[in-house]
Amino acid sequence: MRYQNTITGIMIILVLAGGVFSFFYFSFDQIMKETVGEFFSDYFADFNRVEIDDVIEDIGEVWSPGPLVKEDDNHLSGVLTRAGIIGETNREREARNVAPLSENQKLNGIAKIKLNDMFENQYFAHISPLGVGVADIAKDTTYEYLLIGDNLAMGNYRDDSDIVNAWMMSPGHRRNILEERYGEIGVAAGKGNYEGREIWMAVQVFAMPSDACPEVDANLKREIERKKARAEELLSERDALQREIDAIRPRGGEEHIAKVSEYNKLVETYNNLIKSLDTLIEEYNQQIELRRRCVVGEGLTI
Repeated sequence: MRYQNTITGIMIILVLAGGVFSFFYFSFDQIMKETVGEFFSDYFADFNRVEIDDVIEDIGEVWSPGPLVKEDDNHLSGVLTRAGIIGETNREREARNVAPLSENQKLNGIAKIKLNDMFENQYFAHISPLGVGVADIAKDTTYEYLLIGDNLAMGNYRDDSDIVNAWMMSPGHRRNILEERYGEIGVAAGKGNYEGREIWMAVQVFAMPSDACPEVDANLKREIERKKARAEELLSERDALQREIDAIRPRGGEEHIAKVSEYNKLVETYNNLIKSLDTLIEEYNQQIELRRRCVVGEGLTI
């Protein structure tokens, strides 16, 4: 009887011990899963919401109002000059509190190429019979711009003031002359044979050079891409480590605790990386916004 009671007591103790072990085993397993999962899932969501604005590339916008022809010139023969046309153009700008344009030799060259092409190929238009305009000439001469425009005029104008005044009387040409975003100008004027008579042609080329607006740091974007790639690597490491932890038995043993510790260090590394990435992306997007506002003419406030 005493022996039977002893066996019964041992069995009761074993059942109780098993229950206690199961309780702590599964409770600790759940605690460990919650511990390794809570921070990583939050930062993973933040990472997915991060966006990088697109860089505004050179727009290549072209303003070319219809060519201006002076019909009632009575065969007057005046003289047109590059310096005079530029001077009269800047006087019109300054009279309206618009900054004067700087003469640019590449733009002078573009204007000269356009002028010569019109005489040689007997046309008077912004686009040649071969489909070439000042934007194409600018590209061929490696002049980089954000905005470019040209004014054309043909006729025997009295002088530089007369031709600029004629452009100012035309809304499209006036817009080119007074556009605030333009910073540079080139001019060519010459007399030649067009459709059987001697006549003057003049070309104004206006431009907003590509360096007129703040540049976006290409190195900064590369660093963002590098850190994003590293973040993706860490996410893959996270998934692999999670599978290892799930497969470990028993829970709470040395191996399990070591892997959880490794997981939590990875979480800390990832979180710090994301914070750094957020800062870089914010700086990058600010640079893009400054450039965008400059290009579209909204002004800059730093």
